Amino acid sequence: MKIVYLHHANVCKAGIERMLAQKANLLAEQMGWEVVLLTYEQNGEPFPFDLSPKVRQVDLGVRLYSAFRYAYPLRLFKKKRLRSQLSLLMKDFLVEQNPDVVVSTDKDGGELSVLYAAVRAMERETGKKRCRLIVEAHTGFVDHEMQIRRAESFQKRLVAAWSLRKLKEIISKYDVLVALTADDAKRWNPFIRTTVIPNFLSYHPTPQDGRPEEHKRIVAVGRLDYQKGYDLLLRAWLKVEQAHPDWRLDIFGDGEEKAKLLSQMAAEGLRNVTFHPVTTDIYGEYRKSDFLVCSSRWESFGLVLIEAMACGIPAVSFDCDNGPRNIIADGEDGLLVKKCDVDELAVTVCRMIEHKDMRLRMGAAACKNIIRFQEKTIFEQYLAFLTKEVGSGS
Repeated sequence: MKIVYLHHANVCKAGIERMLAQKANLLAEQMGWEVVLLTYEQNGEPFPFDLSPKVRQVDLGVRLYSAFRYAYPLRLFKKKRLRSQLSLLMKDFLVEQNPDVVVSTDKDGGELSVLYAAVRAMERETGKKRCRLIVEAHTGFVDHEMQIRRAESFQKRLVAAWSLRKLKEIISKYDVLVALTADDAKRWNPFIRTTVIPNFLSYHPTPQDGRPEEHKRIVAVGRLDYQKGYDLLLRAWLKVEQAHPDWRLDIFGDGEEKAKLLSQMAAEGLRNVTFHPVTTDIYGEYRKSDFLVCSSRWESFGLVLIEAMACGIPAVSFDCDNGPRNIIADGEDGLLVKKCDVDELAVTVCRMIEHKDMRLRMGAAACKNIIRFQEKTIFEQYLAFLTKEVGSGS
């Protein structure tokens, strides 16, 4: 069996890249599949996670982002030329490889159109009966809606709405979409057949014996951008810090809003907050914390939630679309807070701080409940899905 995963560039130490590495390694090592990670904007950067030597990496070297150097309408002309170039290179590559299934983790209508055209051209040229085309929705439907809502002008709002309409049209030509949650799958169902397969744990640490040491430390993990809501977390932390000045908040991540968040922290006089860069030992940081807080305005899943909970610490999270409510059993292994309610977030964080027995009980439940996301269980589900899809296309 040969499978090609398409992602524009594997350069970030983020959830998509981590899941790609895990799936590729398992399919290549355990199943003996031929696995290719195909990119077109890698630009010579190394893959951020360890890959099996059996997994091939190929970059087509078409930098679509270079079109943004130009103003409209020249930008549109440049992007059209680059996409035409990408389509030809992609078709030639697929003809050479003749894969059984192609999985795209990108959900840009333009790039999905390029891939669709390339696969169909490959089928005509090789005489292949059917190559299965799959979209893995590592970002949810809500991401596209937020692009429309957050547009800075009427013109940009129209462009975002048009882009979503084109995405719906092209994605309906694909065979199936893999959603991370049932909530997200429902949003895609009118346009494409869906299945739900969540992300899985890369590591499930051995539970600690006895009562864990109290660190008086809360951890938050993720990109420093609008989606992750760290501005809301800092506003809530102002009240937490006043009530519990001996506790601290450590935030791990990099992103475009770092300077803005540091300015907010200084303006509000926060002393017990520290921003850290992305770390390769995030599980070690979870184990040195008492609980995780997730302040996202929306999520596609929430990989950091299952990672932290696997380490035996509970989570306090906004009940945002789509992931947290599919992971946290409210009151059992963590606490859910009304979306974007800063006051309730502050109160709930304080509640978790002030009730150690509840925190330990929830941490133990989290470590147990999160077993449903262990690698073996989810990978078997994923493998069965792929095998069925390829069988139905032959």
